[in-house]
Amino acid sequence: MSIVPSINTISYYDSDDESSDPTSSPGLSHWRLFSMNAPEWKRALLGCLGAVGFGAVQPVNAYCLGSVVSVYFHNDTSHMKSETSFYCKIFLSIAVVSFFANLLQHYNFAIMGERLTKRIREKVLHNILTFEVGWFDLDENMSAAVCARLSTEANLVRCLVGDRISLLVQVFTSASVAFILGLILTWRVSIVVISIQPLIIASFYSKSVLMKRMSVRSQKAQNEGSQLASEAVVNHRTITAFCSQSKILVLFAETLRGLRKESIKQSWFSGIGLFISQFLTTAAIALTYWYGGRLMNKGLVSSKHLFQAFFILMSTGKNIADAGSMSSDMAKGATPLDLFLPFWTEELRLSQTILMVSRSRKD
Repeated sequence: MSIVPSINTISYYDSDDESSDPTSSPGLSHWRLFSMNAPEWKRALLGCLGAVGFGAVQPVNAYCLGSVVSVYFHNDTSHMKSETSFYCKIFLSIAVVSFFANLLQHYNFAIMGERLTKRIREKVLHNILTFEVGWFDLDENMSAAVCARLSTEANLVRCLVGDRISLLVQVFTSASVAFILGLILTWRVSIVVISIQPLIIASFYSKSVLMKRMSVRSQKAQNEGSQLASEAVVNHRTITAFCSQSKILVLFAETLRGLRKESIKQSWFSGIGLFISQFLTTAAIALTYWYGGRLMNKGLVSSKHLFQAFFILMSTGKNIADAGSMSSDMAKGATPLDLFLPFWTEELRLSQTILMVSRSRKD
């Protein structure tokens, strides 16, 4: 009876081979995630339908808001009251549609994400159970680390499928409806506002990102100082025994000194960035009203259409910027892809090695 050698001792596997490259192997790519979610295609259609409905809500709401503003230009009080009452009912209807569209969107995509998470965990656990004992001897493959990946990081991967599709469909629908409505109402003002949309989007996006970055850096400084202080409190007996109180205070001051300089520098950059973003936003509003006012004086556009196009296109720029800031948060879900890739590449390496062993036995 021949002894089967360990797979780790087989030298037939060439680590420099192109098929062993993780980037060229059929690992956990985005397309594979979509294929793993293929059984829920009906849920995807319902979720996209809800995303389309919720994406169209904002331009319609802005359209009605511009109509309400134009109502106050009438001199007839009774007509003003009737129009205001009518638009109040419209806003109530928009709220109901927004509720059900949002519920339909997030409910179906949440089911897709949960089932995708379940399949990923089952696949990863199935692959782990086929690995050799030596694989678990590595520090990054200890039981606690593997359990952490299965419990937390697999849940983040669903952001790459459900949440991203939902956001893309919603933003695309909102932008399409807004641009079409704006061009139909007043193409002259709409072309001007659309041409400055990149500046508006960049202004809103930079404002949200800079504010978030400032809070993250300040939180980092507080965490490092709090960690040192908590360790000093826990080990206060040892510190007192060696008379190291002054040394701990010096370490605490040094911990905060570098971060304080970085925070001051970041505050200057953030202040300048916020000033530029706020200036560009206000300048875009001023340009729109100035150009629209000139067209109103010439009788080329009415006040109602001007306000409608302004609210529609300006709110669309803000929505796109908010979606861009959310996509940076959802990009965190791409990190678990790199963390789960070794499970798939290890499975591929193992299958290739076993195949080479079987071929060598036949020879």
